[in-house]
Amino acid sequence: MKKLYFIIIVLCLFSEIKAERIDFSDGICKDIGTTSGAKISLDSIFTKGKGPSLAWQWKKEEQKLVFSVPEILNKALETRRGGLTMWIYNNTALKSPLKIKFEDEDGSIPYYFDFNLDFSGWRACWISFANMQGDHGKKKLESWIIESPIGIKKGNLLFSRIDFPQQGVHHQATPDFQLPKNNRLPTRELWHWCRLYEWENNPYDIPLISNVDNNVKKDIETVAARLDKMLVPPGRKVNINKATEIYKQAGIHKVKGRWIGAPLLSKDECDKKAGELTLNDVETMLYQFACDWKYNGNESSRKAFFDVFDYAIDQGFAWGSGMGTNHHYGYQVRNIYKAAWMMRDELREAHAEGREIIRTLTYWSALSETRIPYVYGRDELLDSWNTLLLPKVICAILQPDLPEQLRSMQGISRWLSGSLDFTPGTIGGIKTDGTMFHHGGFYPAYSIGAIGTLGVYLELTNKTSFTITAKAASHLKLALQTMRNYSNLRDWGIGISGRHPFDGSISEDAVKTFALLAERGIHAENKNEIDEELAADYLRLKPRSDFYRKRFEEKGIQEAVAPSGFFVYNYGATGIFRRDNWMVTLKGYNSDVWSSEIYVSDNRYGRYQSYGSVQIYANGNPVSAKESGFAENGWDWNRLPGTTTIHLPLEILESPLTGTLMEHSPENFAGSSSLEGMNGIFGMKLQERNRKNFNPSFHARKSVFCFDNRMICLASSISNDNKDFPTETTLFQLALEDKNDTVFYNGKTWDIFPLSKEIKNSADAWLSDTKGNVYYIPAGQDLHISKCEQYSRDNKKKNPTKGNFVSAWLSHGCSPRHAGYEYMVAVQPSGKIIPGYTVLRKDSIAHIVRDDISGIIGFVVFETMNDLQETSVSAITGETLVMMRETGKETCIMSVCDPSLHLEEKTYTTAKPSRPVIKEICLRGNWSLADISPLVTVEYEADRTILKVTCAEGRPVEFGLIKEI
Repeated sequence: MKKLYFIIIVLCLFSEIKAERIDFSDGICKDIGTTSGAKISLDSIFTKGKGPSLAWQWKKEEQKLVFSVPEILNKALETRRGGLTMWIYNNTALKSPLKIKFEDEDGSIPYYFDFNLDFSGWRACWISFANMQGDHGKKKLESWIIESPIGIKKGNLLFSRIDFPQQGVHHQATPDFQLPKNNRLPTRELWHWCRLYEWENNPYDIPLISNVDNNVKKDIETVAARLDKMLVPPGRKVNINKATEIYKQAGIHKVKGRWIGAPLLSKDECDKKAGELTLNDVETMLYQFACDWKYNGNESSRKAFFDVFDYAIDQGFAWGSGMGTNHHYGYQVRNIYKAAWMMRDELREAHAEGREIIRTLTYWSALSETRIPYVYGRDELLDSWNTLLLPKVICAILQPDLPEQLRSMQGISRWLSGSLDFTPGTIGGIKTDGTMFHHGGFYPAYSIGAIGTLGVYLELTNKTSFTITAKAASHLKLALQTMRNYSNLRDWGIGISGRHPFDGSISEDAVKTFALLAERGIHAENKNEIDEELAADYLRLKPRSDFYRKRFEEKGIQEAVAPSGFFVYNYGATGIFRRDNWMVTLKGYNSDVWSSEIYVSDNRYGRYQSYGSVQIYANGNPVSAKESGFAENGWDWNRLPGTTTIHLPLEILESPLTGTLMEHSPENFAGSSSLEGMNGIFGMKLQERNRKNFNPSFHARKSVFCFDNRMICLASSISNDNKDFPTETTLFQLALEDKNDTVFYNGKTWDIFPLSKEIKNSADAWLSDTKGNVYYIPAGQDLHISKCEQYSRDNKKKNPTKGNFVSAWLSHGCSPRHAGYEYMVAVQPSGKIIPGYTVLRKDSIAHIVRDDISGIIGFVVFETMNDLQETSVSAITGETLVMMRETGKETCIMSVCDPSLHLEEKTYTTAKPSRPVIKEICLRGNWSLADISPLVTVEYEADRTILKVTCAEGRPVEFGLIKEI
């Protein structure tokens, strides 16, 4: 320091600053001092950390607290997201902020910020250097200075948990009323948890109505009564052991009128082993104490409820606070709101104390977001619906008077209906194809929680003015029916399971939403109408509850039949092929659709989920993943059916990243298309990125053609330079219920265990799996069949597992060059099976198959094709899926699809919409459109017809053609 304007105050013990944390366990460090009008001391009672806090008292204006710690400051400057984290205790709210500055050795101030003090209690101060003010031009910091608030002659602050973290300040550091400009990231719609301060500044654009209409008043009373029925059912058993234990161990009580107890912190900062608390602990205490009071009338629990809430507010779970980082807090507070509802009368009777609790709850429920209409482009909706929608409704009804309750409910209804609009790009919400997105991808596992909570909202508001609009209901219906289509009966395929590879299933709450949306009716103007389609779907999904089942059956509604057809979901590069009671999931990935989601302790070996998987769910009553042969214990993660993979040891297959991996492809082309909604095709350019343990030389051209109950699976250009491990294409891998389960090969019965067959360059082969599906493998391919006990690891903790499996695969050898395959799958056949197809082309340019039974021709075109001779189509633009069927001597029906979304931004998530592209198909002869289509134009060149088809969002464009004679 060059300026000697402070005096050092030294206690009896000196301590060096340890690492990056400024700790006071052994006294005040010699590098900390203050000016003559102030003093510093230690406080071991009121602290947020493991040691005492630093108390700073001043008795005149313009005081400074100085930390001369250049080594720590300059190391923090060099750290990614380096900066300061600490907690500040203020006993009395002040209108003027602290001035916090970082001084360079030349006396300049390249980094500074204000910390607002308009609060009492503890508040977090988490901020990186990058988000501070100043010219950021100096790099040799000498000291860190805290200046007393301007115009405040007297004050007393405590500082605790002072740290310049080695890992940097959390990337979701939360702006709040203390640090409103703290983090630039929340301007991205992704960081919805961190936007409470932003939304709190929204003014309501809905006026307060002093004279509330009786019908609307009745609607509010209806919602309140339904909340009571839902959240406070009679006869609930109450156990407060956990709450009592936490309360006792936390030592929550008052000293000198101020709360003390174990520190309450975000999960990122909390040390549970040291007895520190998170919002989950507060949730447990508040909920169990509220239940005990409500059901048992235990006065000590009523008092404990208020004590815990007052303590939590003092600790920073308060109006306007961000607690350093609040990300994902919604999953930690849901029962806090249920507890508040049970205690609503007590909260209102508590006057000022109750109002502050309600104000805190309202802030953290993000009710303020609904003061204005939903803003198009808002991300992470599934999290918000799932965790904060019910808290919003509770807080709306907890508002102090009827006009406020009305305005709040009107805002929620409007916002929720708007948020059910289709969302663009890869941000969260519902897409135009009905898929629901989270984490930048098609994510059923997150959808079910959100759908269940949307059902809760319908249960509270159906037949009132606060229910969702007809447009919103139609979008939610599409999402429900889409989930119905990709699930059998309730289970969905591993390819679309995200980081939960063996846990994908429609929950009971999500099933109930089918009934609740059906109850809302189809048309808003006819509130008593039932949507019979959704009601029939609900009955088919085998709900456990009798209430809606009986209601719908009394209306004469019968259980729906299983979906049948081919369903295109190219927001997820997915095709769903269904007949009777079976389902096949076809899954790829591309530059806009990630392959799989891998977390620190989830799906560690799930790399190959989207490498062209072809997974059949056809067994069980009802049909399920388990009964269809899919079980994790012993599962070979290299062999998901349909995938072409390099068969790697698990230590190499495991994700090379310790954190999240959602890998995209360098290639754009992957997805599906359909014709007349019944038959379909799938194609992809498989290409790995250049990443540790991945192989950028690994690529292939893959396709699947789906006709009736047959799938023709082709590949060409399979190549890579891995000489150590073989490349394979899996036909099936199925868990054995019995070691003697039988497979059939060319008329031979194989029921022995173990079994290992290697059939090189075999003649035409017919092979069955153990679940009733039959495979035709043309001659010239290396087929392997195995029945054995397999050893593997689970996807979370990597613990050893084992299980008995039957598998079949085609081997392409090590480091294959332009290898390929061809096989057909007959799904659940009955009677005689014939191949019934002709492969017209299979190379790096295109795969073309004619179904000799239906007459449909499918074109999977990888590169622009100009020389086709076998059909009336002579040329097709590259990366296009085309299907056609003659409907008469001179007529046909055609579908054209570019499955790519063509997103402008190749980022984790983007709100940029899918961009349209024009695909050209050249036909021999003169053809015209049977009906005018805004997406198709026709041009003529000599004896050729050129169709120009506008494709967007991966949707097939279907149209009829007439040949001119």
